[in-house]
Amino acid sequence: MKLMIVIVQEQDFEPLARLLIRNRVRATKFQTEGLYSNKKNITLLICVEAEREEELLDYIRQSCTEREEECKVWEYNGNVMIETERTLKIGGATIFISNVDKSLKF
Repeated sequence: MKLMIVIVQEQDFEPLARLLIRNRVRATKFQTEGLYSNKKNITLLICVEAEREEELLDYIRQSCTEREEECKVWEYNGNVMIETERTLKIGGATIFISNVDKSLKF
C-alpha cells in the first residue's frame, strides 16, 4: 500500500474531490495554509493499493493546474521584514508518497 500526502490549492480541490469520490477513493482532508504566500490549501491523506498510484496521479494532474498570481508576502530586506508583492507560481500539487507497512481500521 502507498500513503499519498497531497497538498493542493483550495480552488483546485473541488474538481479533484469529485474525481476521487466518483472513483471511490477515500481520503482524509485537512485545511492548511502556505507559510510564504499565506494561500489556503487542502492537504489530503490517501492510502491506496500500490497499483492505483498512477491512477491517482492522473486525477491530480487533471484537476490541479499551476498558474501565476500577484501575492503579498513578507520578506527580509536586510534590516527588517517588509510586506511586498511578488508574482508567485500558485497551484498545481505537491505530493509525497511513501510505503505503508500496515493499515488498520477499527
